Amino acid sequence: MKEYVARYIIYNTVETWMDLPEFMATTTPIGNQAPTAISYKNWKEAVIHLYSGTEESMCYMVNELHQLVQDNFDLSAYTLGTFLTYYPEFQKISRWLLQHSKIYTNKERCLFQQSIPTLLWAKIARQLKILKPTHHLEDPYDVKDVYKAGNWHLKGTDMSLGILHAKKILPVTTQPQVANNTVTTNSYIKKEDMEATISAAVASAITHIETMINTQLSTPRTPNAANSLCHSCGELGHTMSRGRCNTLEQYIHLGQVRHSADSKVVLSTGASILNYPELKSY
Repeated sequence: MKEYVARYIIYNTVETWMDLPEFMATTTPIGNQAPTAISYKNWKEAVIHLYSGTEESMCYMVNELHQLVQDNFDLSAYTLGTFLTYYPEFQKISRWLLQHSKIYTNKERCLFQQSIPTLLWAKIARQLKILKPTHHLEDPYDVKDVYKAGNWHLKGTDMSLGILHAKKILPVTTQPQVANNTVTTNSYIKKEDMEATISAAVASAITHIETMINTQLSTPRTPNAANSLCHSCGELGHTMSRGRCNTLEQYIHLGQVRHSADSKVVLSTGASILNYPELKSY
């Protein structure tokens, strides 16, 4: 499979991927056992690790959650739309950090409370004290309880301003140019978002190549002689099938090559003929 994937990659990239030790390396033999090639899975993992941000343990960082909390707290116009936009973002990062033991539950609850603007939090705290009279003062409230109370107090406010939160994370500045009546827009994307995009693209490309290869291997070939390329002489219009290439037949007649039992073209000694160094025999 490694050799097939390498055929679909541009030259500069394939050099990097094929230079990885996992591409041609073999496992160390034990006793009398013959060395075996390292699997495609190991090579695929090594390729993906070449690109920053692909490690599962680095999907989100704690400082990202802190920055999100601070950005939300600093918003001047806070509405229901802003709150509804912020909550899923907070949950996405905090849930991942919890699952990977980067933070603990009380830390998540404290950060969510700290992200609520002061005036709104005062209203939420009064409501929760009434609804949960036995709740210990030193314990932070559950995130879902704070979210429900915040929704209740923000009812009736504008929902269209939820985009403010998105702008806070990915700011967009627009500067009109009067001279030619055009508008120039400069977007500043977080480094983490760019790394995640590149990593996702690499993983998607590898998956797409795997699908293409598996489809080609499972689909019976119906060669079109007019468009076929002979791998022996390099000419169009025929293939290396027995009796179709005059050049190959001459080599066979001279005893330089022959057909093996499985119809492959091999040297007269029976050794394989490589069409690319260390890749695939004809």
